[in-house]
Amino acid sequence: MDAVFSDMPGHVDGRTAAVLAVADALTGRRFAHDALAEWRAACDLDSREASLATEVSQGTLRRLVTIEHVLAALAQIDRRRTSDRLRAILYTAVYQVIWLDRIPVFAAVDEAVELARRLAGGAPPRMVNAVLRRVTRAVAERRVPWRRLDPTQVRVNWDQACRFNVAVLPEVPSSGVAETAEPEAVGIASHLAAATGERLPRYVDLVARFGAEPAEAAAWASSATPAVVLQANALRLSPAEFERRLREQFGEAVSFSGGAAFLPAAVPAVDSLALREGLVFVQDSTANAAARAVGARPGERVLDLCAAPGGKSLVLALDMEDRGEVVACDTAPERLARVRANVQRLGLTCVRTQLLDPSATGAEASAAAGSSALAATTSSESSACGPRWDGTFDAALVDVPCSNTGVIARRPEARLGLTARKLESLVTLQGQLLRQAAGFVRPGGRLVYSTCSIEPAENEQIVAGFLSENRGWRLDVQETTLPAWGPRPADWRDGGYFARLMCSAGGPP
Repeated sequence: MDAVFSDMPGHVDGRTAAVLAVADALTGRRFAHDALAEWRAACDLDSREASLATEVSQGTLRRLVTIEHVLAALAQIDRRRTSDRLRAILYTAVYQVIWLDRIPVFAAVDEAVELARRLAGGAPPRMVNAVLRRVTRAVAERRVPWRRLDPTQVRVNWDQACRFNVAVLPEVPSSGVAETAEPEAVGIASHLAAATGERLPRYVDLVARFGAEPAEAAAWASSATPAVVLQANALRLSPAEFERRLREQFGEAVSFSGGAAFLPAAVPAVDSLALREGLVFVQDSTANAAARAVGARPGERVLDLCAAPGGKSLVLALDMEDRGEVVACDTAPERLARVRANVQRLGLTCVRTQLLDPSATGAEASAAAGSSALAATTSSESSACGPRWDGTFDAALVDVPCSNTGVIARRPEARLGLTARKLESLVTLQGQLLRQAAGFVRPGGRLVYSTCSIEPAENEQIVAGFLSENRGWRLDVQETTLPAWGPRPADWRDGGYFARLMCSAGGPP
């Protein structure tokens, strides 16, 4: 058995996999999603147990800060002396008690105690039992109408909350405190940070950047369960057929907005016939808008510099009516395999993949390699790489690696791993990739820079820095979308940013 699984218990069900995945995320060992994918294959989890593991692990990580506040209010736990696995057992159990009312409280507690016995032994099972009994005794009602700023309530969905018989979140002074208070002030900001699952300094920064109401809305959306968003393969389905096919399969569970279909996360959309047949593909509206901003046209040659898993390459090819060429690039062969699988599923022929040289994606390699960081996937491609590619594309899309702060709901570890040092490293890479992509665009061509981030340092500031150094380019349009949710799945939006840049007809000076 692989070393990753060497310390796993003999039996792994959904709850066990969730605990181990959360523990890995807490240590930074690997992403919970990646851990679950490996354990599902290695431990033969059935679809029901795998779905439970995903729901519990992702939900726990989204709500980690809120859960810590609840535990701090109801039990004394020294995080420094509590192992990551034991914390994961407690966190996942509290998540089930508060957010998953279909799971009986006694079942969540008993399973957590049993997991502590199997994974830790000794005294931990008694500690887990004592802590969780305190939590469950403090629950007054598992579902009540949600009231904003009530410190006894933990919001569980759009209009409901779990109510405790004591305050489990910071209380708001009765006199009221301005929502633009300094980070050290105790008031509305500290309550909302805990309620939405944000660290207080981060929440105050969001308020300063976007304003009180947009910041609160974005924070709530980042802690919510995201909708599944499906886009149509327009070469196979008309808008009317798209709605008809999905309505036939999902009934009233599906809703439509802006040409996309929205489904609750609990609906098994990944197993749908329309998806398997290549009639639809999964992509949030914000990501779709970034790809559509390229304005790809039939017969053009378009570069997708950071393509995997390929959703934006699909949009480019569909906008081109599968006529022309989309060159989809990435640094990992297995990621390019995902691009090819998605392209083939939709029956597209104008997309070809190109392997990037990972050693040439950093600043040092870029200086050594000059304008080209592309390495051929086969010897027959060698002549297509290097300086011969400079200025040969009508348009390019560079969807850069980023902090993912616009998609925390989908990638909750992003909240745990964001540091000033990591952000600085990302900004350096993003600027380099933008400059690199610009070198491949012909005079008069277009370049779209996009992220899944809402950080100005990764978005507007990167673009402004590029434009200040490259006078042959101008900003055509830029757009920041904050995470959003609502009572309907169709209210969902991921956060993100894109900017469309235009190269002068004469090319860079």
